[in-house]
Amino acid sequence: MIEQRAIQKYHSDILVEKQINGWVVIRLNRPKTLHALDISLVNALIQIFEDIQNDDSIEAVWLDSTTPKAFCAGGDVRKLRQLVLENDHKIAEDFFTQEYALDLLLHNYIKPVVIWGEGYVMGGGLGLFMAAPFRLVTPESRLAMPEINIGLYPDVGATRFLADRGAIGLFTGLTGSIMTSAGAYAIGWATHICEAQRDKLLDKLFNIRWEDYPAGKFRALDDVLNSMHRPVAVGPLQSSLDAIHTVCRGKLFTQDCDAILGLSEARSDWLRQAGENLQKGSPVTVAITWLLWKWGKEGHSWTEVFALEKQISAWKIKHPDFIEGVRARLIDKDLNPQWQSIQAYTLKGILSDYPPVTTIESWNNLLKQYDII
Repeated sequence: MIEQRAIQKYHSDILVEKQINGWVVIRLNRPKTLHALDISLVNALIQIFEDIQNDDSIEAVWLDSTTPKAFCAGGDVRKLRQLVLENDHKIAEDFFTQEYALDLLLHNYIKPVVIWGEGYVMGGGLGLFMAAPFRLVTPESRLAMPEINIGLYPDVGATRFLADRGAIGLFTGLTGSIMTSAGAYAIGWATHICEAQRDKLLDKLFNIRWEDYPAGKFRALDDVLNSMHRPVAVGPLQSSLDAIHTVCRGKLFTQDCDAILGLSEARSDWLRQAGENLQKGSPVTVAITWLLWKWGKEGHSWTEVFALEKQISAWKIKHPDFIEGVRARLIDKDLNPQWQSIQAYTLKGILSDYPPVTTIESWNNLLKQYDII
């Protein structure tokens, strides 16, 4: 029961409050890191959500952060990099195991969860966000899977939620392009755009008359949130849909990459930035992202998606590109990573030295199809 557990017992960087009408509010509170997730935070969230699921007095959950600058900017990759450098691979791998367990818990959650995605929603934060049935953004929200910049790869379920969005998902994964609230809503990353202040929205939600909705709590939340939804002007994503579908065919790796690189001459600043991101990004990340999108298109359960990502993450964080990418982007901040040299900018040429073979047979079959193993 939530009321029997002191707030600090969960985690010093998480605030938990039981509200009226069966609501619980959970707030991430690590503003200096833009609420980045580490293993202690993830484990605490798992415990909180498990307690809530077993508490019959709780009807619904609101999850946000204590600052408008970000809901969650991702995992604490600085800490992960340090663990790898100190050969604490087991602890680093445990982070991914637990992070994916949290995401899977929310994908299968029996109670409605509403996430307020204000500010930056990126990486691991977007994984949490996408696991909730009600995903709210504001005009100030900025969403992305920017792992291309640090030599990791779009994980936390992106293997599926990028593939589910076809060419747009592939483009987003390969370029790490930042999406506005308009774009996020257009492709279904967000379920609602809210211009109202958070407290005003919470007041409406806390005062829902559950008994007026025989169809259930999810229907009740749908009705209230739909009444608060406010469309905004189209963003750069919607203005670029023709270009995205032209450059991302998802059939030939080199063809897609060459086409995106050609966007460096586009008129649109957003498209030019996408081309530059790919050009400057880790080739290994590009290859893995493209292959995972192909695998995700086959249709796999969330359980299988996270099982594959767990194995690939254990390999990827030990790869030199991850160490170098985090250094260049977040530690020294010179933005000049020296990626590991490759034989050729092809799937086989990029992955020749580090084939990420796993125990997932369908993934290994895909690698064989492209002559990587």
